[in-house]
Parts: sequence; C-alpha cells; structure tokens
Amino acid sequence: MRISKVAVAAVIAVAGTAQAGSLTLDQAIQLAMTRNERAEIAKLDVTIADAQLAQARTAFLPIVDASGQAQYRPRNDPSVTANGTLALSQPIYQPTTFSLYAQAKHTLAAKNAQSIDDRRRLAYDAANAFLDVLLAEEVLQAAQRKLETAEVNVKTTTAQKEAQLVSSNDVTRAQVDLASAQRELASSKGDVDASYVDLELVINQKVTPGLSAPVELLSIGTQAVSADASLIEQSIGRRADLVASKEVAAAAKEFAKVPRAAYLPSFDFGAQITATTDDRNGNTVDGLLAISAKWTLWDSGERSAQVRQRDAQTRIAELQAQQLAREIDADVRSAVVTLNSRQQVLTAAASARDAARKGADEAAILYKQGLAKAIELVDANEQRFIAEVNYATSEFDVERAYLALRLAMGLDPVEEQK
Repeated sequence: MRISKVAVAAVIAVAGTAQAGSLTLDQAIQLAMTRNERAEIAKLDVTIADAQLAQARTAFLPIVDASGQAQYRPRNDPSVTANGTLALSQPIYQPTTFSLYAQAKHTLAAKNAQSIDDRRRLAYDAANAFLDVLLAEEVLQAAQRKLETAEVNVKTTTAQKEAQLVSSNDVTRAQVDLASAQRELASSKGDVDASYVDLELVINQKVTPGLSAPVELLSIGTQAVSADASLIEQSIGRRADLVASKEVAAAAKEFAKVPRAAYLPSFDFGAQITATTDDRNGNTVDGLLAISAKWTLWDSGERSAQVRQRDAQTRIAELQAQQLAREIDADVRSAVVTLNSRQQVLTAAASARDAARKGADEAAILYKQGLAKAIELVDANEQRFIAEVNYATSEFDVERAYLALRLAMGLDPVEEQK
C-alpha cells in the first residue's frame, strides 16, 4: 500500500486494547506534551517573538509624555510657580522601521513553526522511550524463560547423574548455563529499570510497571512502502522545521534592508503644550508644533559594511533552507530503505526464533532419552534466548523505523483514529 494511506491511518490508537491502569503510548506522548519543560519552552519562545513584534510595531505609533514641576521661594521675593508640559512625538517617516517590522513578523512565523517542530520531536522522544521500555521487558521475559529452562536442565542432569546415566561433567555444564541465565536476568532487570527512568524523565511522571503495547504499530509498520515523488513532495511541504528555516531566511533578508534604508532621511512630527502658574505674573499657556528631519549623509562607511555582512548572512540562511530541503528528501528515502530492510530482518528473525524454540524443545526430549549430550542441551537453550532477543529487537526496530519515516515526513507519531 502507498505510504500516503499509511500516514492517515490509525497508527497507534490503542486505547481500546489497553489494559486498565496501564500506560499507553498515546498517553505517554500527551504527558510529555503537558509536563515536559521542553514543550513549555517552545511556547515561551513564541511569546518572546510575539512581544518583539509588538515592540517593533511601536516605531509607527506616537509617544506622549507628561511632566510637571512646582517651585516655592520663601525668602527675599516669595513666590510660587508651577508648570506642566504635555508633549507628543509622532514618527512621520522612519525608513528603517518598515524592514525591522517585517523582520519581526518573519521571526514570529519562524518561532511558531519551530515550536511546532520542537513539540513534535518531543513526542517522538517520548515514543522512543516508551518502545525502549517495551523492548527491555521483552528481553527480560526471554531471560526469565532461559533461567527457568536452565533450572529444569540442572534438575534433569542431576537426576541422570544420580542414576549413573551421565557424568558429572553434564551437571557442571548445566550449572554453568544456570549461572549464565542468572547473570542475563539480573542484567535485563537493570535495563528495564533504567528504561523506566528514561521514560519518566521524558514524560515527567512516575510510571507504574506494565505498559500497554501498541499492537497496531507493528502491523502497520510491516506494510511495504516506496519513496515515490509525491511522497517526497508531500514531506517537504509538511515539515515545520523547513517552514521555520525559510522564515528565518526571510527575516534575514528584511534585516539586510535596514542599512540600505538608513541612507534615506527620516521625519518626525512633534507637538507640545506648556501651562505655567505664577502668583506674581499670572497664568500662561504656550504651544509648539514642529516637524524635524534627520539625514545622515556620511557615517564613515558603517552602513556599507552592514550591507555586505547582512547580505552574506541572508545568503547563508537561504542556503541552510535549501540544504534542509535536500536533507528531508534524503531522510525520507533513507527511512523508506531502512524500514523495508527492517521488515526483511524481522521475517528472518521470526523464522530463526521458531526454529530455535523447536530445537530447544527437541534437545530437552533427546537428552532425557539419552540421545543428546549436555552441551547440546545448553547450547540449544542459549540459541533460543539469542533468537528470542533478536526477534524482539527486530520487532521494535521495525516500529522505530516506521516512526523515523513519519518523523521524516513531518507527521506526528500518534494520530487519532478517524
């Protein structure tokens, strides 16, 4: 099926299959979105950019100042004097403000897009941490099965030795296998605990052991996909980080116009009213209207240097946006190749796991019948453990590869079922 259909499918909507009280992948992502500091920081970055836009807008608005003063002279010629001033200053034409305002608008748009992408990547971090826990638990279960089988093998070989059917060497081999299984189990328990710590760090909440596995994720991830032209085009058009990069370039372009605009004169309008009260001379009111102009004819070459610098910065931003677009193309193609490869590995791992389990069961039967050696019994148990771990790893590799493809396509890891 085409990946465009997969993208709008119910990827990880497993709430209906989740056990009561168990954390689902969707819930883990929602916790990360609401409790992780990175999500709040992404929002605050937008708030800062919005405030900067409001600040840039003030360059077009008037400024009104009011001041007052009262004086009393008690000696020689006593008098009381009070005055108040109301002044207004309105920019008429400030050539640099237009570019600065446009720059602030593009910066806000860039921060909006970057905030979306930052939160989206946080969701993927939560999803990957969730899968790490599930994989660690799968390995722990395989280690537990290995230990149980090793314990049975020790009892079997000990009984056979007491019946003088095998030598003490068989018992020694079984005991070595038991010690190895105990070591694997202890190591696996540590990995599970560490993976829960990592998940709790991302979602900023304690997690009760026993997660709800996203059973639909694997079934969708095992479907074949292809990196056709439409998929690449849709992915490039959907990536919020590319939108942010383009807006950064647009902001840099507007910022580069500022020193060019500074070659033009600026004009301001001013108005002032002053009222004075004097107990000797009476009350007076005075007013003032003025238009002022300023034109910097020569600034020692500062503006021309700024033009060269900001033009170069603009070009760098444009090239970075172009590079990101090419990287998205490569990311999508690479993710498709990786997913198809992981699907093939999973098929082979499933066959190896089934064969190893069958081999371990047959070795146990043959050993009891005296038709197999202890080394064969121990080796079969070890091969089954390795095969089960490889299968679990391959299974989650498929899930991660599918999430990586969705990340490259600009999609969220979780979409509600339609």
